[in-house]
Formats: sequence, structure tokens, C-alpha cells
Amino acid sequence: MRPAAGTRNGHRVLHGQRVHRGAAGLSGLRFRPGVGSRGPGEDGRGRTDPGRQMTDGPTPLPLYESQAFQEVVGPALRPGGLALTRRGLAFCGLPEWARVLDVGCGKGETVRLLREAFRLEAVGLDRSDRMLAGAREETPGLPLVRGAAECLPFRDRSLSAVVCECVLSLVADPGAAWREWARVLAPGGFLILADLYLRTPGHARRPGSQLGTCCLHGAGGRSELVDHLRQHGFSPVAWEDHSAFLKHLAARLVFAGWPLASLWGGDGACAAVSDPSAIRRARPGYFLAVARKRGPTC
Repeated sequence: MRPAAGTRNGHRVLHGQRVHRGAAGLSGLRFRPGVGSRGPGEDGRGRTDPGRQMTDGPTPLPLYESQAFQEVVGPALRPGGLALTRRGLAFCGLPEWARVLDVGCGKGETVRLLREAFRLEAVGLDRSDRMLAGAREETPGLPLVRGAAECLPFRDRSLSAVVCECVLSLVADPGAAWREWARVLAPGGFLILADLYLRTPGHARRPGSQLGTCCLHGAGGRSELVDHLRQHGFSPVAWEDHSAFLKHLAARLVFAGWPLASLWGGDGACAAVSDPSAIRRARPGYFLAVARKRGPTC
């Protein structure tokens, strides 16, 4: 049953909704009962499940959580930055106050863009407490939720768009993530994806199973990604290769003193790669894709 609406500090909220203090921007978003803002290491009652915990202890930080990496690549933490986000939004024509979710929001750079420049009712979701804390420190009150792409705490058909940039290739269960994006989007809603892909996947043994937490984990070819879109109820709107942004990022890392191997594995936050030649054969690139959920409004 849908929760009754109330008010808090003059803003409409949903009873039982777990929000970060001051995050009034979450007021119009519809959350699923029993999910709230739990992360991938918690069960439905807020208890930690040791079998599903995120690694916090001595495990090396993911590359994107490294302060040194963040200083080199900038606040958006991905190839293309906000320019590519704007490019994706240009295909959508979203009206003001449309409800938008940024999956893997990091420090909230895209959420701020969506809210301030496009006047969208945007909320960010990330599984990293460290990244969310950084976002809240930079912008107190920014609407943020802790959670995973594979288990979104939002009701069916409640969003107009989902933005997912440089996240899909790192998701532990991509199939679950695809299903969740299709579930939370209303018919006619948009999915904006920007991520790594393999430009010649047929010329190399697929490296995904060898890369552990590397930035290429789970990357596929264009045809595979388009097939996933169609299989999960999406109609492709646009596909663009933006590998030049990836090359630019690699150059910035090298000039800052990082070994290029740190982007894929080896002596960095990423796990060691057992077959580096497989990566060279696959020719990693970067893409932007926009798709629309099929339905009566399409």
C-alpha cells in the first residue's frame, strides 16, 4: 500500500521514508517500503549480512575513491565529465521537475548539475559511505541515498530518467541492474548510460572475469550492450563513441605520474590483470548511449 504523505519543515515527505537530515529534495520521490536507503551489505531489517558486506578494511580503495585520482580527473570522476552528461540530457527533453536518479553518484557532481542547471528533481545513489560523506560535506542537504544499482529503493515506474555513468562495467550483477532500471522507469522514461566498452571484443578473450575490481570489469561490446537494452524493454535513441575522452583521461594520469597500467590493474587500486594483452586486443573505448523505455507514451 502506498504510504500517506505528510510534511517536514514545509516539504512534502513520505511517512516511513528514510532520508538524510536536511535532504528535502527527496520529498517527491517514491520509495519502496522495506528498502529505504539500505546498502548492498544489509538485509531488509537494517542488519549486516556478513556474506554480502562491502569491503572496508584492509582491501585497497577502488580507484575512484583515491584522493590522488580525484585530484587528477576532477570532481565528476569519469571520462568526459559533465560535458558528456549534458550531451546525454540533450536527447531526452525532460521537463522541469522531472524525477531523475543518478546511479553511482559519487560526490554528487551530476546531481548538482541536474538540480541547478536543469531544474530537475534529482537524487543521487551510491554504495560508498565515503563518497556520500564527501558529497554531503560539499553540498549539505543534497538528496542522497545509500544503495546499490542492483537493488534500487524506489517504486515501480516512479522515475522519468536514470543516469548511470561509469558504473555498469563495475556492477557485480549487471542483469539485476538492467532489471532495476527498467522497473523504476515510467513508460517513456530515459536511460542515459556512459561507460567503458570493448571496441573489438571478438579479437580478444573477454577480460571481465580476469579483472576483479579493475575499471574494465564487466565491459562488453556495442552489440552486446544494445542487445541488453532491447531485451530489457528499451528502444535505443542514440549511441556515440567518445573514446577520445578516455584517451584524454589516460594522458592526464600519465602526466600526473600514474603508470598507465593503474587504470586497468597492476600497481594501483585495481586488482592485478592476469593477461594484459587481452586488454590491448579488446581496445577499450568509452561510449554514450541513450535509450527510452518502451510503453504507451513512446
